[in-house]
Amino acid sequence: MERNGLILFVSLMATCSDGFIFTKKKVDCLVSKWSMWSEVYGFGVRSKERVILRYPDNGGKACPANTTILQYTPKKPTIQATASQIVTSFLHRNVKPNSLTPRSNYRRGVPIGLFRDLLIIIDSSGSVGHSHFNIAKQQVAELLGLLCPLPDPFNTYRNTGYNRAALIQYSSYVIEEFDFNAKKTIAELQSSIKSVGYIGGMTCTGDAFEKAIHMFTSAKGMRQGTKHEVLILTDGQSNCGKSLSSVLPRLHAKATVFGLMIGGFSKKGKEELISYVSNPKPDHLFAIESYQDLEELLKLIKTQIDESDKCAPFDLNK
Repeated sequence: MERNGLILFVSLMATCSDGFIFTKKKVDCLVSKWSMWSEVYGFGVRSKERVILRYPDNGGKACPANTTILQYTPKKPTIQATASQIVTSFLHRNVKPNSLTPRSNYRRGVPIGLFRDLLIIIDSSGSVGHSHFNIAKQQVAELLGLLCPLPDPFNTYRNTGYNRAALIQYSSYVIEEFDFNAKKTIAELQSSIKSVGYIGGMTCTGDAFEKAIHMFTSAKGMRQGTKHEVLILTDGQSNCGKSLSSVLPRLHAKATVFGLMIGGFSKKGKEELISYVSNPKPDHLFAIESYQDLEELLKLIKTQIDESDKCAPFDLNK
């Protein structure tokens, strides 16, 4: 009895002070207002989004499941518009001004750059085919050479820092081609990407994303203080592997996800592919009609970059 009484006394002391009992206050989820409708992007979709400003605590009101509203339109962005979006949103560079539009409208507001740990995920399923897979490898290798800082964004011999890249491909299974510890220069990186073999099979995208989550660890060469990013190239929705609903929230917590989607898709397929990328969706989702368009897209990206503007200065402490 004395022992029980002592336990009760200690318990009361832990919750009382000067005669008051403290209880933790419930905190409800807080979300922003809906944004305005975006411009049409990707597959001909526009969207509006809201942001979770505060997560619930101590049994407070839960956050809404839906933070994005999609609206499909018959209008699709031109390949030129998609190229411009990649230049500004993915490469974080400036687009050449034209004679009809003021220069300031084309500038990307990124005052300080951070080095990237960038994971490339390439779909090599049966629907892609060997020749299209080769196009994808070639063009993604060229795209990486356009990142900042110039002239070699992956030069490990720079005293001021550098980017790192890793690569996985997937179909019925996932292959880790190399991780962030590879520390390749841009020439070595491009050569390694182009030498990757095609495997064929089904489209187990959930398994690829599960692998991606484990790539963003110090054991795989991921660094603290860098931007952690994913770029996935795919031509279709998943048909095998882990549930996307179980892996995507964990992936988005690890990295910013960009998607380059190639081909035509059903409404259900579009909804799935849109779910892959981070918010705001227009900055992270790019879509083209075919792998032949992918070659044209890279040509347009190169011609649209404003070479007169240097890359944004980098935070050299990272």
